[in-house]
Amino acid sequence: MLMDEPFGAIDPITRDRLQNEFLRLQAVLGKTIVFVTHDIDEAIKMGDRIAILGERSTVRQIDTPERILALPADEFVDDFIGSGSTLKGLHFERVSGLDLTTYPTMALDDPVESGLTTLQASRQEWLLLLDSERRPVRWLRAGDLKRGVSGKGLLQYGQHVRSRVEENATLHDTLEEMLKSSTGRACVVDARGRFVGAVEIGHLTEVIRRLRDEAQAHYDSLEGSS
Repeated sequence: MLMDEPFGAIDPITRDRLQNEFLRLQAVLGKTIVFVTHDIDEAIKMGDRIAILGERSTVRQIDTPERILALPADEFVDDFIGSGSTLKGLHFERVSGLDLTTYPTMALDDPVESGLTTLQASRQEWLLLLDSERRPVRWLRAGDLKRGVSGKGLLQYGQHVRSRVEENATLHDTLEEMLKSSTGRACVVDARGRFVGAVEIGHLTEVIRRLRDEAQAHYDSLEGSS
């Protein structure tokens, strides 16, 4: 089936809904579709493989969205993708694939002394205060802990936990959450909101480096076999 810019003249909200419905139907039907678009973000979302055409319809690069974003073939492709191509690659990676950072924790009913002991033993800068359901409440430093006499007395200190993501979240969505946090990290929680671990900037830079290395290795293997 050939579809020539089917969603080009639709408002952004309706377009997003139609794209999602299209992907749902495609998963059921399994039909091969050539989808023409000038919107690189739409191509990344919709396509399993993307062909970027230059002048006179010459193919400048054809590959998976992940590889095109990680390693554009030439300056034309790089310009066509536009700024933020590295970050767009985070759409294809999920929190579940990370080795999360563990942080010391304490409950609201725990004495401050036990929290300080736990934090000092961990050699981390931050401790996470959890409620009775093990849901993250506040990030606390040693100085914050020394101000209170119990977990409940610490609710006015430290940094409120603003960034929460579940394990099925994409790393792109996770980065957006991390930017809201004054601590530069996001709490990962399960379906019931319980603390699982944390994502840090180092996780994202490592994923970006891996995506670039994998794309480079793929192209090197193609050149070696030609």
